[in-house]
Amino acid sequence: MRPFFPRLPLALLLAAWTPAGCGAMTGHGHPEPVYHIPLVVHLGESSRKPGEFPPVFEEIDRIWLSQAGICFEIKAVADGQDADADLSMWFRPDLGGLNGSYDGERILMKDHPILAPAPHPALDPAARTAAHELGHALGLHHDQSDPDNLMASKTFGWHLMRGEIDEARRRAAILAQPGSNAETCGPPDFNGLIGAKAAR
Repeated sequence: MRPFFPRLPLALLLAAWTPAGCGAMTGHGHPEPVYHIPLVVHLGESSRKPGEFPPVFEEIDRIWLSQAGICFEIKAVADGQDADADLSMWFRPDLGGLNGSYDGERILMKDHPILAPAPHPALDPAARTAAHELGHALGLHHDQSDPDNLMASKTFGWHLMRGEIDEARRRAAILAQPGSNAETCGPPDFNGLIGAKAAR
């Protein structure tokens, strides 16, 4: 059973905790420019309904935009579509004991990750784990020094240190869509997966 944590709004948690050494932010509260990175998420093998994913995707973007000025422009598809995308994620019922993995090309995600407590926890274990694996895709490595750190393994922590932000933004600049200067993340595109037929 998942441990109980108070479900505070992420904005309130951000206001109460600032990553050490983050330095001055812009008027928007995050570094600029905002990098928009396409991410294809495959839901065909997931045991979860497509309608369960909007809050997961929204929290992923809040974690990354609020700290690093990075948005993932998410397109959810059935398996087999857009399999050659630069950045892809697959949700599956089980990964043989893992919560998630990144092999240098694609991210595999467990539908319901099991995470240890953190002093300032993320709201959703799937969002936190996906954000962690996206950190690996942006060049970040594990850091077990603080359970609040997004790059700590198997915790609810979601915060990034200044060096991690700088490294992630260097990689994000390469992966980002050209010509986008929006300061907010676009809504996820469910490609028709949400609806009566997709409700399963």
